[in-house]
Amino acid sequence: MSTGHRQVDHTADLALEFWAPTQEALLLEAARAIVAQLTEGATIGTDATRQVELNAVDPGDRLVQWLNEVLVLATSEGFLTQDAAITLGAGEAAELTASLRGEANADDRIRSELKSVTYHALAIERGDDHTWTARVVIDV
Repeated sequence: MSTGHRQVDHTADLALEFWAPTQEALLLEAARAIVAQLTEGATIGTDATRQVELNAVDPGDRLVQWLNEVLVLATSEGFLTQDAAITLGAGEAAELTASLRGEANADDRIRSELKSVTYHALAIERGDDHTWTARVVIDV
């Protein structure tokens, strides 16, 4: 199955769904979806890098922490993530180490305000076809 994302109807906030063949690809697609929402779909370069390390309690918590890191980098540094090399902890561990590639000093490219990714209605699962899917709600 291919990788992708879409906006989902939600009464007050923004809800997004993501799908991908692996957890790493799912996390990357989710980051790209956040940046697409922030920039209204602008093309993002890959000439700058940032490092992220997370320790989460489970894959859902890891997804929320990851996306909030992407948001913080965008809003505090103007760093817009376009690609990432993501390594996940082995077994039941929910650690994440990532080298992000994107565009630095791009504050002027941000067109929408996203406050934070929440745990409300959070879902992440691996389907019978081995495809990973997730849903997050973002406080706008």
